[in-house]
Amino acid sequence: MKTAWTAGLDAKQKEEIKLDFASNAAFRQRAVHLMQKKLDSSTQKSRQEDAYEKANWAYLQADARGYERALQEIIALFT
Repeated sequence: MKTAWTAGLDAKQKEEIKLDFASNAAFRQRAVHLMQKKLDSSTQKSRQEDAYEKANWAYLQADARGYERALQEIIALFT
């Protein structure tokens, strides 16, 4: 469990978060699975050959990389 979950909380709140985190493993695994599917889909979409035909290709790629980076950060919080 990443310390970001409990940063800035008092001792009681930290304990509650730790217990909730531990007791919701199935939920976290499902959430990670769904986010991983979105990550894979974004990667696949951005690598299609017809994407190169778009004039704003560089912006689309930058947007895709930012979206994927955000998903990876969230996945890291859940694992």
